[in-house]
Amino acid sequence: MREIGFPYSDPIADGPAIQAAAGRALARGTSTRRGFELLAAIADSCPGIPLNLLVYGNLVHRIGYERFTDTVSQAGASTLLVPDIPLEEARPLRRACRRAGIGHVELAGPLTPGPRLNRLAEDSAFVYLAGFQGVTGVRHGGFTTVLRRVTEVAGKVDVPVCLGFGLSGRDQIESAFGAGARIAVVGSHLVRVVERLYRSSGDAADLLAGYRSAVLGLTAEE
Repeated sequence: MREIGFPYSDPIADGPAIQAAAGRALARGTSTRRGFELLAAIADSCPGIPLNLLVYGNLVHRIGYERFTDTVSQAGASTLLVPDIPLEEARPLRRACRRAGIGHVELAGPLTPGPRLNRLAEDSAFVYLAGFQGVTGVRHGGFTTVLRRVTEVAGKVDVPVCLGFGLSGRDQIESAFGAGARIAVVGSHLVRVVERLYRSSGDAADLLAGYRSAVLGLTAEE
């Protein structure tokens, strides 16, 4: 699975690295319309690979649930996560996702209790588990507790568990899968890789080669 995020000026779940990247994208004219164009291009370039779109609620509200989810489906995404539309307000969005033929994803945290986890999992494509309380970003330490939480959540829900927030190495990804996760998201680490490559060279070919190397380092033996 690949996760695509549209830049937004007032994120609530993104840490410093992704906030800075979103700011750079918005400053250069990236819009929701351009985001959908890029999403469609990515979907066309990797047929058969599921794409999860992460956006914030105001973008969905402004366009309208049904129109937004129809556009998500037409652009080629398979699932949609809107982290700031909580479970209690998500019924219209879930209904729109079903109508458009895409999966709806719910976000769970390290402290989400069991009964709520079960409600989050109902009619969800998968549960996105935030490994750490707070915003996204690379963490150092505390990963053993995260793995215990993955195993706990995987044992309580009947849909796949996706682990995100804080992952930055292949060993962590492998451990997450071993603990019961079916999906692992690495975001801030790769965003920092892109920023470093851009600042050091700015050449598109060098940036793509460096990014490819970073991704392979997460997925294959050195």
